[in-house]
Amino acid sequence: MAMQVTESLLAQYGLSTEWSRSILRYQNETEDSLPKDPRHWSKEHVLQWLNFVTSQHGLPEVPASRFSMNGKALCLMSPHMFLTRVPLGGKLLYKDFQLRLCAAMHSVN
Repeated sequence: MAMQVTESLLAQYGLSTEWSRSILRYQNETEDSLPKDPRHWSKEHVLQWLNFVTSQHGLPEVPASRFSMNGKALCLMSPHMFLTRVPLGGKLLYKDFQLRLCAAMHSVN
């Protein structure tokens, strides 16, 4: 279903379906390689998530040094701390992280 929607949007804007497939494949690979619970993320997972979310939403690249921490440290960050590190996009990063954290904490195993 997601592929059908993407293909119709691409057709509307004159973009190729091959391009959309490569983007969706990248997104699925990135999403699948992250642990579902952000509290278990390593520093590398945090950077992978950061790169994924910024590219997904067209945000400027964020220097890795601003998020040199693991998932547990991200859990301790306030919205203000995200905004201090990333003035353009910090709120979106905070919200995305909190949604992932809530989903992990409230999932039924």
